[in-house]
Amino acid sequence: MESCRVPSANKILFFLIASCLILPSFVLAEDKIKGKYEVIGSIEKLKNAKQVEMIEFFNYSCGHCYKFLETSKKLHQKFKDKLYHKKYPIFWGEQTALPAKAFYITDELGLEGKFTQELFDTNFKLHINIFQPRVIQRLSQHYKIEQEIREGMKSPTIEAKVNESLALAKTYKANETPTIILNKVLKVTPSISGGTTEMMTENLELIIGDILGYN
Repeated sequence: MESCRVPSANKILFFLIASCLILPSFVLAEDKIKGKYEVIGSIEKLKNAKQVEMIEFFNYSCGHCYKFLETSKKLHQKFKDKLYHKKYPIFWGEQTALPAKAFYITDELGLEGKFTQELFDTNFKLHINIFQPRVIQRLSQHYKIEQEIREGMKSPTIEAKVNESLALAKTYKANETPTIILNKVLKVTPSISGGTTEMMTENLELIIGDILGYN
């Protein structure tokens, strides 16, 4: 029995039509979003986005994360209320949960930004191990929130938030910090962007701008 063959003159046209039919729609849509990223969801969900949720998984001993404290301000200045930045502290190895707990405690007190900056500065400028209890204690004294920190460290609610942060990082495979997730669809890291925090920030600026203009 003769096998079915496409006539040689029509082969190219046939394969072009066939490939267009079998390609998933998100591949075509993906080309419309500029920048470097890993796709972890449906690009179609980015259509007509009025706001971009930027989830950041960070570690207090991470140099890239420390720099992103400053470079991310450029993103906030440009996109303002169209950018919602949600941060999740994570830790590993012999690091303790103390800074992560302090993050959530101070967040409830409206002091997270200042306290986070202090922790990063203590680590990178003073070269002090911020995962020790005495560091958190001394900073709490400075901000006059000793009781709140002491009670928060024992709080089941704060413990749950820390565990949720670690679980979410595992879900998104945040094996590098900072790991950025945009609208639960795109994943961006320094290595994906070219290696530096500055390159990652420029990459994010390009991607976020394109998402907000994606119709």
